[in-house]
Amino acid sequence: MSDPKTETVLTAKQMKKKFGAAEGPMPCTRLLGFEQTHNFTVPTVTVMILDDVNQTATGANIYGDNLGKGYDPSCYAAPLPAEGDDKWKKWAHKGYEDWTDRIGEFDVLLDIRDQIKPAKTAKPKAETAKS
Repeated sequence: MSDPKTETVLTAKQMKKKFGAAEGPMPCTRLLGFEQTHNFTVPTVTVMILDDVNQTATGANIYGDNLGKGYDPSCYAAPLPAEGDDKWKKWAHKGYEDWTDRIGEFDVLLDIRDQIKPAKTAKPKAETAKS
């Protein structure tokens, strides 16, 4: 985690380059991704930002440590697919791998795993004594 005393304040132009229309780090509870193999001038990765809190899946490319000034997450967001949905197979076929343990490597992502509420489980009914 970064130290607020040493954090650099970004100018509006720098914020636009780093986050695009997102205007700040993207909330993320799980991450799928793969390295781009093209000859980019900066390391580039393609990610699927999964947010279990808000139930969204948002695609993005991260260039170096920037989403890019033209990035608009609303154009790439979709409802989070249910477990077992064919979308998960499609993402695996495209080369996406589980990168959840790498969320902290990207300044453009905000780790919100601590905000996931545990699934509710049904409480067993109390048995009543028969008289």
